[in-house]
Amino acid sequence: MALNCSTGPCVHVYTDPLTHQVIITANQNTPGSGPRPKPQSTHSSRVHPKPTVSKPHKPKPHASTGIPYKSRPVPHATYRPITRRVIKKPPVVTQMETAAISLSDQVSKLLPGSQLKYQPTNDPVAGIPIYFWSDSNPIFQIVTAILGIGVSVTLQPAFLWNFGDGDSLSTSSTGGAFPDSTITHTYKEPGDYPVTLTISWAGSWAAQGQILPVLGGAIVQTMTSHLLVSSGPTNYTD
Repeated sequence: MALNCSTGPCVHVYTDPLTHQVIITANQNTPGSGPRPKPQSTHSSRVHPKPTVSKPHKPKPHASTGIPYKSRPVPHATYRPITRRVIKKPPVVTQMETAAISLSDQVSKLLPGSQLKYQPTNDPVAGIPIYFWSDSNPIFQIVTAILGIGVSVTLQPAFLWNFGDGDSLSTSSTGGAFPDSTITHTYKEPGDYPVTLTISWAGSWAAQGQILPVLGGAIVQTMTSHLLVSSGPTNYTD
């Protein structure tokens, strides 16, 4: 989803699950500036034709007698020039469309890495609870300005614990060390257990009074640690 695509900068917020980045982009087209065209004049004038002068008439000799004869005089016409009205039209200015200037900006933020932690770290034993937690932040926020628009992005984590013995736990809590018992697990048998923590980040972003979901898919962080669980103490009775 985008913001202000019609009245201002077009803002997009999405995630890149491959690079674990939150990306904020903004684009805006603004009118450019260009040279104005010169006025084109449509003024036109007509040129009066030049008067024609008739040549004097010469008598021709008679065909039978050879005596020249005089023809009837031809009256000479007096040339009177034609006056035509010249209409001047106002100059025409054509409008030139100038190319738009494209403004764009991008802000990218990388989610910080997390670690899987547990207690006791040395010689955990079967039958005794082990405390698990993640040092991840319970919330991830970005507050920035892009092309003059303030944007706030909030992502929240979801934790999925797989303890390696077939049991799992889904929670929104980061857990904690002793005495925080939010995330604990007790192994019934000794052995080598691969513990996997998967953190999925998703959320929303806000700008100019609107709240929209962050698109692009959740950012998933996965970490694994091997726990070597020893046998518990044996009680002897008489």
